[in-house]
Amino acid sequence: MKAALWAAAALVLGSAIGFFWTHFEFAHDDLPIAVTPVAGGTSLAPPGKVGPKAVVVNGERHDFGTMDRNAHEYHTFEVRNDGDEPLTLTTGQTTCKCTSFAAGNNTVAPKQTVEVKLEWDAKTSEPQFEQSATLHTSDPRRREIHLSVHGRVIDTVRPESFDIHFSNASSNEAAKATVKIFAYRGNELIVQKHELLSADQAGWFNVSFEPLSADEVSQQPDAKAGVLMTVELKSGLPIGRIDQQIRLTTNQNPDAPVTIRVYGDVASDVSLIGPGHPEQLLIELPTISRDQGTRQTVHLMIKGPYRDQTELKIASVEPADEFTATLGEPNRDNPKRVRYPLTIEVPPNARPVSRNSAGAFAQIRLTTTHPELKELTIRVRYVVPE
Repeated sequence: MKAALWAAAALVLGSAIGFFWTHFEFAHDDLPIAVTPVAGGTSLAPPGKVGPKAVVVNGERHDFGTMDRNAHEYHTFEVRNDGDEPLTLTTGQTTCKCTSFAAGNNTVAPKQTVEVKLEWDAKTSEPQFEQSATLHTSDPRRREIHLSVHGRVIDTVRPESFDIHFSNASSNEAAKATVKIFAYRGNELIVQKHELLSADQAGWFNVSFEPLSADEVSQQPDAKAGVLMTVELKSGLPIGRIDQQIRLTTNQNPDAPVTIRVYGDVASDVSLIGPGHPEQLLIELPTISRDQGTRQTVHLMIKGPYRDQTELKIASVEPADEFTATLGEPNRDNPKRVRYPLTIEVPPNARPVSRNSAGAFAQIRLTTTHPELKELTIRVRYVVPE
């Protein structure tokens, strides 16, 4: 036991003598230390020095509120050097070609301020607009500053829709459509001039305007005034395509007229609805199984001022030994149209035939009591394979 205690004491004494001897030997020597330079973007100023320091006084993000579509605007950002060394600025990239900017001075002395002007054009179809630009600085804390502008883009005058569509209008009956037009700058909207740009159809249109009520205007965000435009197709417009443009000039947009397109078609008072090419009065049946035959129902629609007086009757089917056609009772569930179901039937065990090309089509001939359409022929395309 005593031997163990003497051994431990000797170990402690030896360690202490070694420590003091080493300290005495190397007390006045400098040990080598490897230093890796830090990248310039994160280097710090010498002790007691701040270096250049960039501060955007009036904020890095500017809300311009609202502006007119396609208009040009600008905003001036103020950049101050809060450091104790000159600040260098360099303009960088913008987010689109519609934006440009420049610094008034590339070097800013300590405690001085420079203007950075950002300009943009609101060339967008969207209601929200935001663009930005990058400013490079010599501030080691902020090598890049992103300056941005945002807000809402509005039209001085804007319709609720730029299109008016007339579908299957009757050549024997007038038709109307309306569109609301709103103004966003002034409290009064007056249509000073309207022009029909397609002269060959201009005589078939009547265009009129009336002010919207305060309640109607208030339903459109940011609108201050408005008018209701009524477009009327006159009776007698030839069958075919409608393609017209109405250009409006108002007291609020004298230099930037608004154009509204009117399109659609004028169709016969009697039209066909079914598979194939109904606009050509051509019905196309799927390939028919000889064992089962087929049964297909299409519809004849009658519109216009004579719809309630018009009656249809099947005069003949050709070839009568291959198929049958039957007219059902008229349906008057739509006050503007009368609908006749027409059922075409090819019976089971029909003989093989191909009526798949012009000149070989089957035909259904109908007579009508319409004052201008006494007869119409529906062609039927089908194949009964062997």
